[in-house]
Amino acid sequence: MKRPIVLSLMIFAALLMLTVMPADAQRRGETMNLLDAMESGRVRAEFYGNGDQSVRGRISRSPNGPDIVQFQPGTQFQPTTPGRQGMGTLGSVEVDLSRRRLAWVEIPTACTDYDLPAPTPMDRMIPEPPLSVPMARLAGTIGHHWPEREVSQIAVWAVANDPGWEDIEEWVHERTRVSEPEQRERIAADYRDQAARLVWEAGLNPARYRMFQ
Repeated sequence: MKRPIVLSLMIFAALLMLTVMPADAQRRGETMNLLDAMESGRVRAEFYGNGDQSVRGRISRSPNGPDIVQFQPGTQFQPTTPGRQGMGTLGSVEVDLSRRRLAWVEIPTACTDYDLPAPTPMDRMIPEPPLSVPMARLAGTIGHHWPEREVSQIAVWAVANDPGWEDIEEWVHERTRVSEPEQRERIAADYRDQAARLVWEAGLNPARYRMFQ
């Protein structure tokens, strides 16, 4: 009589494992968008400025927090300090928290206010959704190609702020790192052409932006 009882218990235990394991495996491999994870309280995060190319911060997860936190392309960081540039995330960034509760991160970004100074390490940055659907598309496209920094920044300013070429021309010329005027103009024009091509690859019409008119 004992053998049927033991066999039944073994079958019951196996069935219990089948019902529990998929949910547990799903929990261990869970990925959440940063903003959703913060809003639900499953992660805590603080971010600060780091010049005109990135945002730095730390992310800690709660006991039931996700294993992976994802920054959507174009995720915006707004400074709490008035008069500083906002920053937009370039590409899709994932932070693995599966084997640690705290991670220090540096997120690649581009400035989204062409006429303001970049945020400093003293400036707190608040993560928000992308400025727009076009900005999210452009940021995702940049993450697939990773062109030169100047090209990415010109494209981002075009979509975020729509300045004229004359508004940023001095900034571009400074970053050509050459002193000969004709060569500087040639490099700057090439940057602008590449930025227009990047905008087009994101499914946007460069002719809509004053930068490329």
